[in-house]
Amino acid sequence: MKISIHLIATLVVLWLVCNSIHAQNGYVYTQELNSSYASRSIYVCSDNSVVVLGNSDNLEEFHYMTIAITKLDPQGNLQWRRYIDPGIYQYISITGVDIDNDDRVTFIITCFGGSIIQVGSISSAGVINFLSIPFEIPLMGITFNKALRTLNGDIVAVGKASQNYDVSSACFFRFTATGDTLATAFWPVDQGSQYHEAEAYDLALMDNGNFLITCSLHTSLGSIIEVNGNGEIVNRINVPDNYLNVYSCLALGRSYTDGSYLLASSFGFFPNVMVKVFRLLGHELTLLFELDNNVIRSVSSLFTYQNGIYICGTAFNGTLVNLSLSGELSWTWNHPGDNICPYIGDGFGSFSTALLGLDSLGCVYWAWGNSGQQVIIKLLPNGQVPVQDDVQTSPVNLLTAYPNPMTNLITIKATNDDPSLLNASIDIFNIKGQLVRTLKLSNREANWDGKDDAGLSCPRGIYLIRSGERKNRVYKICKIN
Repeated sequence: MKISIHLIATLVVLWLVCNSIHAQNGYVYTQELNSSYASRSIYVCSDNSVVVLGNSDNLEEFHYMTIAITKLDPQGNLQWRRYIDPGIYQYISITGVDIDNDDRVTFIITCFGGSIIQVGSISSAGVINFLSIPFEIPLMGITFNKALRTLNGDIVAVGKASQNYDVSSACFFRFTATGDTLATAFWPVDQGSQYHEAEAYDLALMDNGNFLITCSLHTSLGSIIEVNGNGEIVNRINVPDNYLNVYSCLALGRSYTDGSYLLASSFGFFPNVMVKVFRLLGHELTLLFELDNNVIRSVSSLFTYQNGIYICGTAFNGTLVNLSLSGELSWTWNHPGDNICPYIGDGFGSFSTALLGLDSLGCVYWAWGNSGQQVIIKLLPNGQVPVQDDVQTSPVNLLTAYPNPMTNLITIKATNDDPSLLNASIDIFNIKGQLVRTLKLSNREANWDGKDDAGLSCPRGIYLIRSGERKNRVYKICKIN
């Protein structure tokens, strides 16, 4: 059977159109909310729109907190935002459970000043539906840090149950799909602990139907516990280092390679704090690698994928790092903010461990907060937005730079492949594609001190370098100081 040239041409055009429609662009969405804002969960929808759940504390009225649920379209534009009012209760927090095939997100809200717990959902159009009636726990307050759905549709959540301002237990709740309570468990601190605050941080469903939970049950000690569906502890492994529970979580993720679990958090004492990543296989816990504390110092969320690991937290600002499975740093993205809302600052709960998402094309989504600003970032797999100009289109790479990440100085070198780069100019752009500095190579080499052409220090973040002749594709560097 012969195929006409016109048919082939038509198919090629359709292929190009389809690829242009599905071409991926990143974005950095920020919105002033006149509130102290912290993101709690992010979910990627079937069309690559995103839903972000967060806490919002009005800056004009002390501790008047609401829930803010935001949806962005696939291009990063605001589609809708919905608020949930706490009513008479003092604090309110939200924890995401999951997203279904209809892009409906299920969540749990908890209120302080009465410990109200309620399960609800929000549709893709922004319609809120509460699945359970509010019920009260006779405690000062409960905050859930992580929740998930089991294979039979139950909902499990773990977090912190506060008896008062400095006494708390790690907690476990299992609900039906409609929010009825099936099981609860509370784990106080170990006997002999210096402080009396215990907390559960992250949660994973095991192949045997049990749950793996990271928690702190003793001063400066992190633990991984396995519990059954009733919250009964069947195994416990303590992490062999001094766990730093200030502005850090014990973040947990399932490895795609061998079914093991990865654990990341901050360990040590100030100023010698290091983020460490451990591997749990069976009952054996092994240290995999440590990360330079100039890159990241505290951990909020860990997300594993087939080829690597994403970790978000804080260094000097909000930080997202992409690592290989062996701990090699691929790229870093920094954004201002600490993602703290008042109840976290007051010690009633920790940072969320559900701030990262991934779509089918490998783009990563990061939900964050910067004081009164909501932040939602989508990055391509290479850690760029990217910039929509010819800075992204050069075909070859003839530049290298080290050390990368840089602090105060980085050396840029041209390879020997092109003699025209012997004394060429080098352009340095910020991630928005704005030219910040032009340097002159001397014998294929130049040093950048992190300042712009006006002599002002450039902020921390991602920068792109390219020869003035535009013979190379951009080379990405990370400035961390």
